[in-house]
Amino acid sequence: MTQETDKFIAIPKNLDYRATDFYDLEEDERDTQCTQLYEEFADVNKRYTEVAEIASGGMKIISRAYDQKTGRYVAMASVKENLGKEPYGPFLAEARLTAALHHPNIIKVHDIDYRDDGSPYFTMDLKLGDSLNEILKKLQQGVESYTNLYTTESLLNIFIKICDAVSYSHAQSILHLDIKPENVQVGEHGEVLLCDWGLARQLGDKTTDNDDLLSMEFLNGQTLVGKVRGTPGFMAPELLKDKKKRALQSDVYALGAVLYTILTYQNPIDGDVQTVLLKTKNGDIIAPIERCPDKAIPKSLNAVVMKAMAYDKHDRYATVNEFTEDVRKYLFGYATSAENAGFLKGLMLFYKRNKNASRIAATSLFILMMFVYAFIIKLEKARLNEYQLRLTAEQQRKIAEDNFQKYKEEKELADLSLAADPSVVLAKIKEYYHSHFLDAPKATLDHVMKSLERIKESNDSAILLYEFKGDVHFVREEFDLALKELQKGRGAEENPNLFKALKSVEDYQSSQQAAPIAVINTVLDKLSGDFVQQQVRMMIYDGAVRAKDEDHLQLVKRVFTEVNRVDVLDEFSYDFETKTLIIDGDFVRCSTYIAQFDQEVSLLSTLGPEHLIIKGTERLNTPSLGGLNLKTLDLSGVKLDNLYKFIKRGVTEKLIINKATTDPELLKLLKKEYKIVFKPE
Repeated sequence: MTQETDKFIAIPKNLDYRATDFYDLEEDERDTQCTQLYEEFADVNKRYTEVAEIASGGMKIISRAYDQKTGRYVAMASVKENLGKEPYGPFLAEARLTAALHHPNIIKVHDIDYRDDGSPYFTMDLKLGDSLNEILKKLQQGVESYTNLYTTESLLNIFIKICDAVSYSHAQSILHLDIKPENVQVGEHGEVLLCDWGLARQLGDKTTDNDDLLSMEFLNGQTLVGKVRGTPGFMAPELLKDKKKRALQSDVYALGAVLYTILTYQNPIDGDVQTVLLKTKNGDIIAPIERCPDKAIPKSLNAVVMKAMAYDKHDRYATVNEFTEDVRKYLFGYATSAENAGFLKGLMLFYKRNKNASRIAATSLFILMMFVYAFIIKLEKARLNEYQLRLTAEQQRKIAEDNFQKYKEEKELADLSLAADPSVVLAKIKEYYHSHFLDAPKATLDHVMKSLERIKESNDSAILLYEFKGDVHFVREEFDLALKELQKGRGAEENPNLFKALKSVEDYQSSQQAAPIAVINTVLDKLSGDFVQQQVRMMIYDGAVRAKDEDHLQLVKRVFTEVNRVDVLDEFSYDFETKTLIIDGDFVRCSTYIAQFDQEVSLLSTLGPEHLIIKGTERLNTPSLGGLNLKTLDLSGVKLDNLYKFIKRGVTEKLIINKATTDPELLKLLKKEYKIVFKPE
């Protein structure tokens, strides 16, 4: 071996079990199987057997065949016998072109060869499932199993994968020129493949197609071959006038027609071949929303379709990527470029994305208006409460401004997510995360995750994206999803303890609900005190989403002990009815500094205590009590011998201390700030 090839190659984790069994064999047994395998290959004199036709159209026949060398079934394409040798050239050109395209949403070619009679064939992946055309027919018929599986959102995600394949081929200067639902295969597990590249041409290729190759035919949406090459209803108008005018926008038109069928379950133009061709040539297309008024087709998608299928190619989307971005904008609740949405439409979409926040803002604005109205009508009475009114008005104005600022930030983030450099977008999302998490944990992480899902990965940003997603999933208690993202990145190599902790609960499947406390405890046990700041953020998020208070109390106690590095507390109890919290043990802090937020965060605020009793510690850091809105604070069980000040007005009713254990100088300071109550010795 050369130095370059003498390297260890890891066995992929997704190998078929039969292959992994082979590697587990003893050396002698493995050698025997290797010999048998070699002899089997030596005996193969006919590679493909069990050939059976499964589809036919145009100049090709598609058959299923068993590949004796690879031990699997493949799809075999061959030329119809009655066509003679003239189609051989175009047929082989299609095979070579398709083989040159490497994309997960383009069918893969495995082998190109000749039969004994000299006729060519090529083999491809044999994909099970339905064509998009078959799916849409089932949906039109109302077949329940299909209507449950293929929602509008899932169909749009399938469409985006089709667009990704076409965008890739355009990047290789290849036009498909026959995009239609029949040429899209949807697998049983969500695979999407764009097939049949028989009419594909290189961009800028001005060669004339052979007009006499086949006579015109149109059977169940098959491709026309002859003077007109393509599928009526999915062909761009310019292709009917002059095939040399084909361009990127010709495929954009066909994609628009596919989206039309997804929205309506009907072809864009009805009628016989000549009628469809004439309507296409004249640009006579009925908008989806008018064609199917009972289907409640969104106006934004209607506008996207009509822009993609515009008569003049210069009025269409310039690239497939622009088209795809508009579909993604719709899916994520943003205005598309095709609809030219104004401020009110953008505001309406913002409301749909942030209903709770928007309702609060609207309510706040209404309250503000009511206060102003009351101030004008009852001026004399309002003067008595002038200070309170101004304060309330300022608070409501601040809420309205904050919500409007949030709207602008989200819009900027959405625009960046679609177009900007991924590393720049990640930095902006983190900035948004750190700015809003403490005020609205759930809403912030929901929007952060939506934004992360929209980022286009690149080699430079992939690891950062995976780790950021993993961190967000961890805070949201979605440990299985966090593990998946960690495995995509550096995995156990970068964070062995975190990887070990997540693996310990890999069978747990997260949902919209907070994770069971037993699952969380298992993860925290394995972390061995690492990732404390992430635990604090998880605790804050848990307080916003968990309905069962006792479980949240357990998590608060667990994180509290992790931050304070204590194994056990004598007491950590909370009375939910009186909102009284009692902490007894040798601890130091009731808050911790979170670097990402650049501030101290209370470890107790998610419980919302109004009365706090602390005892048993001689190391209490009293400033760490900041951030709590307490009515009473009982420190009679704590020796106060330092001059730390509490946050001013941090206790609204009384501070309970033991005079005998309180430093006299400190006592003087406390009396200036609080109502002091001495507990009997």
